[in-house]
Amino acid sequence: MADTNVVVVGAGVIGAACAWRLAQAGLNVTLLERAAPGAGASRAALGVLQYHAKPQAVPAYQRLSFHSRALYPALLDELKRVTGLTVPYTAGGQLNLALAEEDWSELEALRAANEALGLAVERLSAEDCWRLEPGLTPRTLGGLYFPDDAWVDNLALTQALAKAAEQTGAKLVRAKVTRVEHTDGRASGVVTEGQVHGVDADGKVGPQPADGLTYPADWVVLAAGCWSSQVGGLPTLRVQPVRGQALAVVGSPVQRVVASARGYLAPKTHAGTTLVGATVEHAGYHQANTVGGLAEVLAAGVEIAPGLEDSEFAEAWAGLRPATPDGLPYLGAFEELPNVIVAAGHFRNGILQAPATAEIVCALVMGGALPFEVGALRPGR
Repeated sequence: MADTNVVVVGAGVIGAACAWRLAQAGLNVTLLERAAPGAGASRAALGVLQYHAKPQAVPAYQRLSFHSRALYPALLDELKRVTGLTVPYTAGGQLNLALAEEDWSELEALRAANEALGLAVERLSAEDCWRLEPGLTPRTLGGLYFPDDAWVDNLALTQALAKAAEQTGAKLVRAKVTRVEHTDGRASGVVTEGQVHGVDADGKVGPQPADGLTYPADWVVLAAGCWSSQVGGLPTLRVQPVRGQALAVVGSPVQRVVASARGYLAPKTHAGTTLVGATVEHAGYHQANTVGGLAEVLAAGVEIAPGLEDSEFAEAWAGLRPATPDGLPYLGAFEELPNVIVAAGHFRNGILQAPATAEIVCALVMGGALPFEVGALRPGR
């Protein structure tokens, strides 16, 4: 099928993973990215891999996470063989704290959901928590420990996936996609933005947006995160940006991922820093740090580990997570355009769910068997 053209829109963790698997399948893959690979939500993520179950999540969503959990270790080994890059990964578990009595109801629901599925979860006393993490606040009342949770360097992962895609034959092109062209109910190509010299509606003279190149496509994979809904020529797709601000400090006040109801800490031990996150803000496409947002993040981090207050500041960043109205990602083809597959809207779990998403997208394009039913995640639901 080397003469089959697949255009993947977006080189975040989802798009890069899809492009790699599709190129491995022998397809002619073009990966279009408006910025640099991993420059969007994949860069802004903290890399926390929550393998535990979420209360009331639909089965297809749970299976997407659990299947990715099974794929992750082999994926990282394969990336190292293909690219020579080692993606930092720590299987240190996650500790979810109760810092106030009202936190227990959510934690108990979380514990019940995981015990019902036979997943590893431990209820800890305050003393147990302090033994695991001596730097925790004296306000700790107890918590839940998920020993199977992990952490991965999300930017290193995304860049390794993009490199693997290129080394396997995919062509990475920096271009902003404006619309998908279609004829008789099937996509035929993807149009990118170019520039012409002219006058805009306000009378300003200079470079103006115009159609650029058109990439012919037998299949289109839409994996542009929150920008997916901005691509023209497609049925309505309700993916909205949700800003997340985060920061990093030098040192490791905790040894594993520690979360509270208001924030979380993720030690990046190979780099000697700790990531602190993250806000959840409906600020449109405004991707910038604010004083108020960073103050909120820092306060949540200090609430977990007071010693964080004396840590040296390293950096701050913001990203736009792709959210959907029902909290589920879109994964599947449009009914109106069956050769356009959407893989977007993973919100906070794109890093975790990328391996399984790529496997499913490849199966949909190749006509292979799916690892599980994904009808509940279809676009247009």
